[in-house]
Amino acid sequence: MNLFRTRLLLAAIGVFCFALLAYAYYLQYGPQLQQPCPLCILQRYAYFAVGVAALVGAAIPTRAVSFGAALLAAVGVGLALWQVLKGSDMTSCLRDPVGIFVNGLPMADWWPAYLFANGGCADKFSTLGLPVPVWSLACFTGLLVVLLYIGVDAGKRQK
Repeated sequence: MNLFRTRLLLAAIGVFCFALLAYAYYLQYGPQLQQPCPLCILQRYAYFAVGVAALVGAAIPTRAVSFGAALLAAVGVGLALWQVLKGSDMTSCLRDPVGIFVNGLPMADWWPAYLFANGGCADKFSTLGLPVPVWSLACFTGLLVVLLYIGVDAGKRQK
């Protein structure tokens, strides 16, 4: 893949991540009023980090930036997988250690309307017939695969 396509793809990944964050805002304040759980908030942080890393990679397309963004996407895969497999056991944010951690982060005070967890991970919301955590897992997995491909391709180009 040539450098222009790499930059374009990384920019598209950044825009995609921020579009997902905007959709999370819509889910929270739209018609269904879905309140985010602690794992949802952690995934928002991961999408933000991947989006920023991808946009940095679009400006400075290096192998290290691509693999760094892939590492952040892998963290997102882990968080989403945790929510899909174990989220139903976490029913309260205020007494759960993860919820206490997430709501104790400084960012929860900076933008509490968006980054304060007040929903339960056991709450089941769906979009297009699939639970939201499954969609998040699919998105993070896709991002990871594409970012790894970009990183490997950048390594071939640098040789």
